[in-house]
Amino acid sequence: MKINIEERIKYFLENAEYLDKRAYFTVDGEGKIKRKKMNYSFPAIFFCEDDIFFKNILEIEKDKRERTKIKKIDRLSNLEMDRLSENLIKLVIKGELDFAKRYAKELAMRDKEYFIKTLFNLSLMDNLSFDKPLMALAMREYISRFGWNDEVGYLVMSYFTKQRYDINQLEFIKPEEEMCRIEPRTVSQLAYKKVLDSYEYTNKSKYRAILIKDIEKTDFIEESELEKILKRGIEVL
Repeated sequence: MKINIEERIKYFLENAEYLDKRAYFTVDGEGKIKRKKMNYSFPAIFFCEDDIFFKNILEIEKDKRERTKIKKIDRLSNLEMDRLSENLIKLVIKGELDFAKRYAKELAMRDKEYFIKTLFNLSLMDNLSFDKPLMALAMREYISRFGWNDEVGYLVMSYFTKQRYDINQLEFIKPEEEMCRIEPRTVSQLAYKKVLDSYEYTNKSKYRAILIKDIEKTDFIEESELEKILKRGIEVL
């Protein structure tokens, strides 16, 4: 079945203001940590073969109680490319959405490939289970076809900044110079590997080690229908 991407994008954008969350990461007075899952409707645009299933996912994901009016994102015109990329990484990891979205837009408008590599690198730094590589892969699919869009860019950067970074593993893991022949078992691992294989990264040996360690600790997994569908979609990239 041929996927009508344009029709899905239209439907997604019509509901964009209901697809953000005020917070993906919270801590209460007792130290109880709560992390919300990412919005899977955006990756489903590209990696879900069934239109009805895609629309069902979007209906599940949208929440009128967390409505966000997405405003036009201003550009930054007086910075060099390397500075844009470096500052974007710092702002995202610090969780500063207001500035991160502007740096992201400027970098994407000037050089889509440079922006995607920066976003991919950011996704590999974080806890693999947070699915940022999955979101980054979807953003690559979108921006390569349609270019930058403020609503899409806002929602992607909102997740990257609000789902606060857990870089403890990256800090302490020992580099792995060669990728062993263990195959990814989960959609999170598969997306991580796809992103890892897309470019050369300064920390590639550490990213390899993170993936290998995550695969090795994965025993029996019971995948949801959504995870199975997304996995099939990503496998053909």
